Amino acid sequence: MIYRFKVWFEEDEDISRIIDIHPISTFLELHNIVLHSIAFNKALASSFYVSDDNWRKGKEITLEDESGKKQIMATSKINTFVNDPHQKFLYITDFNEQWTLLIELQSIQNDVKGIKYPLIFKTLGKAPKQNEGTARFKIVDETEFDDIASKIATKTNPVHDEGFDVEAFGEEGDPEDENSEDDEFGDNFGEAEEEQF
Repeated sequence: MIYRFKVWFEEDEDISRIIDIHPISTFLELHNIVLHSIAFNKALASSFYVSDDNWRKGKEITLEDESGKKQIMATSKINTFVNDPHQKFLYITDFNEQWTLLIELQSIQNDVKGIKYPLIFKTLGKAPKQNEGTARFKIVDETEFDDIASKIATKTNPVHDEGFDVEAFGEEGDPEDENSEDDEFGDNFGEAEEEQF
């Protein structure tokens, strides 16, 4: 049988991966397939934390431990830490940037003959680049929004009609911006993608 996990960024649940892996696989194998699925560096310090339903950190399973006091990914099997049908793990990689992913067991499936596991069963959303930092998910605050709106306003030509200013932006007859980009996630949703690791 296999475990089917959903993995997603704490800051953006729309960017997610579905990963199939054997229960007797190690956390090192899970670490490698998760980072492979989002194209992150596998060599940086990382840890899994057994989590409760509120995503509070429990026991740590780390990539490397010089103290010899922590559980190590390479020798820790996933099924040893699965005590719930929807077991949750918090996963942090690149401790400088604190990239945080949430991992939840979705189901237990029969494995398929001829398929090599672990497997990236499904990919949703475009993962950010690792060196962009967590600001990749930053929501524009009120000050920044006013700044952006001000810049847009200076590029439009106001129309004066009996003392009332109407900005030309959005009026009929204005040419549409032919260089506008499509939604950056638009091409990444809908289709299930299978990829072997």
